[in-house]
Amino acid sequence: MGTTAVHELAAAQDILRVALQAAEGQGARRIIVIALKVGRLHAIDQLRDLFAIVAQGTIAEGAKLEVEAVPGPGLQVASVEIE
Repeated sequence: MGTTAVHELAAAQDILRVALQAAEGQGARRIIVIALKVGRLHAIDQLRDLFAIVAQGTIAEGAKLEVEAVPGPGLQVASVEIE
C-alpha cells in the first residue's frame, strides 16, 4: 500500500469514527449522508473507496459521502445525516 493510500485509509477511519460518535450520541439506527470539507491534498475517489471498506458492518455502511472541495490540506466532517 502506497503512502497516499495509507494517508487516505487513516482519513477514512477518522471520518468513520467522527460520524459514528455523532450518530450514536443521537441514538441513530443508520447514517445516510456524511458531508465533508476536503482539502486539495486528499485523493477523493480513493477516500470514498476506502471509506466504503472501513464502514462495512457499521451503521455507516452504504452512507453517501458529500464532498465539498476546500483550499488547503484539511479534512472536516461538516455534518452527519441519520435516521
